[in-house]
Amino acid sequence: MSAVCQLRHYIPAPRKIKAPGARRAGARLRTLLLLWLLAAPLLVGACAGSPRLEAVAAPAAPEGALSVDGVRLTLFPDAWSAYPSDLSRYFTTLGVLIENGRGDELQIRYEDFVCVDDGHRQYRVVPPGEVARAVSVGPLPAHPAFGVSPVLVAGPWHPYWPQPWRPYYGPYGPWWPDPYYSYPYAWPRPAAQDVLTLGVREGRVLPGASVQGFLFFQQATARGSFLTVSWRPHLADGTPLAPLAMRFRIVR
Repeated sequence: MSAVCQLRHYIPAPRKIKAPGARRAGARLRTLLLLWLLAAPLLVGACAGSPRLEAVAAPAAPEGALSVDGVRLTLFPDAWSAYPSDLSRYFTTLGVLIENGRGDELQIRYEDFVCVDDGHRQYRVVPPGEVARAVSVGPLPAHPAFGVSPVLVAGPWHPYWPQPWRPYYGPYGPWWPDPYYSYPYAWPRPAAQDVLTLGVREGRVLPGASVQGFLFFQQATARGSFLTVSWRPHLADGTPLAPLAMRFRIVR
């Protein structure tokens, strides 16, 4: 056998040689693209702003005040800045300051507050305890509807969790995996203590005293263009006073 034939069996045909660095760069690019595709729906949902309220009578003022029979009510729309920060996406929060300038006690009751939009839809106050349970991870049921039992942990993609006993679901349906319960990026969710400590409580307001906090209404800004917030105060003995009402524009 000739030397040329021997070399033909041992020397491979020339071909294009790919640099290892180019392969690694391509793999990194594909990984980044995949991460972007997975995170895009969450980023879009996080950046979407919630509707806000603007006083019709004085749109330049951040709050509105009303007085009748020695009782003064001041409303502060869009004033919630505590945890959870996106609470306004699920409840309409209103900061209130109630000042009792009368000589007798004033009674605060949730049932005396109401919101009505321009479509004649009515919304009531939700007690702080119910709001806290809705935005916090509560006790898990003994038999979940889905096969995988989640652990009691949470993550940064609030408020998506697919459990049927919770009020919120994932962005693509109840089968969407919940990042709050997904390894390895999960950690315990803090309790909604701000809702309990900052929410207005039912009870009496002494003469010359004042009460300040937040009222949590059912989601009243999802529909309609205007929202009227009214309060019918009562004295401690049940005597009703003249109602107070303020109209807001829903800005989207």
